[in-house]
Amino acid sequence: MPANYSSKREHDRKLGLAWAALADGGELPIALDALNAAQRHLHGTIVLPGDAGYNAARLLFNPIFDPHPLMVVCCKVPGDVAVALQVARQCRVGFAVRSGGHCTAGFSANSGMLIDVSGLDDVTIDAVSLTATVGTGCTFGKLNAALDLHGLHVPGGECPDVCIGGYVQGGGYGFTSVTFGMNCDNVLQFQVMLADGHIVIADATHHADLFWAMRGGTGGNFAVLLSVVYQLRPLGDVFGWALAWPLVTPQDLDRARDALVLLQKDYMRHSVCGADMTVQVSLCFQNEISPGGGPVNPAAPLVPYLMIRALYVGPAATCQALIRPLTMLPGCITQWMATTSFSVMNDKLLNDPQGMPYLPANQMPFEDKAARYVERDLTPAEWRAILAYFITTPNQFSYFYIEVYGGAINEIPVDATAFIHRNAAFNAVLDVLWFETTDRLACEQFLRGWIALMQPMWNGHVYQNYPSLEPSNYGMNYWGDARYGLGAVKRKYDPHDDFRFAQQVRAAWADQLEGARPRAVPQAVMAALAEPIQPLGKAPSQDRSTKPGSP
Repeated sequence: MPANYSSKREHDRKLGLAWAALADGGELPIALDALNAAQRHLHGTIVLPGDAGYNAARLLFNPIFDPHPLMVVCCKVPGDVAVALQVARQCRVGFAVRSGGHCTAGFSANSGMLIDVSGLDDVTIDAVSLTATVGTGCTFGKLNAALDLHGLHVPGGECPDVCIGGYVQGGGYGFTSVTFGMNCDNVLQFQVMLADGHIVIADATHHADLFWAMRGGTGGNFAVLLSVVYQLRPLGDVFGWALAWPLVTPQDLDRARDALVLLQKDYMRHSVCGADMTVQVSLCFQNEISPGGGPVNPAAPLVPYLMIRALYVGPAATCQALIRPLTMLPGCITQWMATTSFSVMNDKLLNDPQGMPYLPANQMPFEDKAARYVERDLTPAEWRAILAYFITTPNQFSYFYIEVYGGAINEIPVDATAFIHRNAAFNAVLDVLWFETTDRLACEQFLRGWIALMQPMWNGHVYQNYPSLEPSNYGMNYWGDARYGLGAVKRKYDPHDDFRFAQQVRAAWADQLEGARPRAVPQAVMAALAEPIQPLGKAPSQDRSTKPGSP
């Protein structure tokens, strides 16, 4: 191969020719010279409307969102993010940042520039210090595979396709969170890039205000997350179990209600298992369930079930004895109990013997959802009302679930991070799913009815990792009084409001910081807000060849 040959240079040349053809038709989002200059400095690729890969590059996980950005910048290294931010700034193009594209409100896309950081997915495990340095675009499938090799663990996302970037910044609940805390509770350090291209380290002693804010303040508000350093924990095989109750007859509903009442009494906030067990509850439709995890008959009709599943960090025999009162309740079907590695168990809890909810293969449904935190015990009548409402669903794809809190989640003080939901008993969520656009109205009406049903039980807060455009006061719903401190962090680290979206942190909230209740923001964060930003090195220099272009 000739020494002066470069596959990237050839790739960029071909892109330039294609863009020149688009320029002749007046179809470029910015000036051709600006595009070519940016591409020369990228290790990744700019994708434009009309390019072969545009439709795949622009879409989010949920097909209900149909974004058409002016351009997609697919980043492979942190320097690519700096190039993208520079182009956006010089060409006056708004931007959104996407790692996995799973934001339930579609905030990881816009109509301007989409900065895709899914390529920043490196994982480095230090088995001696029990830490992992993980790129923002790393999926939990990849991270867990790397951790399994060392017998190490960090609480993580249940879906293997979810990336850490948005997940960690919204809190991050998983099947070991009651034992080990939220994903954000296990962060030692963030490396981020500010809108001006400066790289900043945020941890307990450096930029502690930003460190506080990014643990719960959600992604895309202050900076582009580049990587996370996690504290790891040794974790061998774990025990898991799956119980179910049918929801067909009035007697079934009574029995399922009794199961939920017992679960609430002995296995939630005041669990007899202590912090060793994380429980999730589901209402969904399944083919006929048989005891012992027998084979599924796909021809059997889909019927609604209450399903309780859990992961226990400890001996199987101990857990079996502790949950025996549940398994002995009338109507209980013990689907399975098993001991295996965390990664295998995580998948088993969600998909064995069928996925929850059960969906047609190779089809991605449209989805809408709402979440409500509850911090008190529900009455038997309230539990039964939830069960009775669910079975009125307009289709068999609706999915209600409860993520049980307690243990390590609730031990952390409310003000310690921007994830404030430390007093919750559980997070209740309803997903409505449909495949035909004609079914959307009925599904949305069902969701609104559920929101009304939950209103008397709701504590006024919403899990920020399950955002929707429905909350009328999202700042209070997601962050409570912590929003005032988040506004101050926004004003300091994003002074020109470059990071924008519908439910962003507002700098104006900082004006009410002094009047916030005591302990809304820790004193250490208040002190850090007064300190100057200390970036690593200099921001990338302005490339004089990249001049503002016009659409």
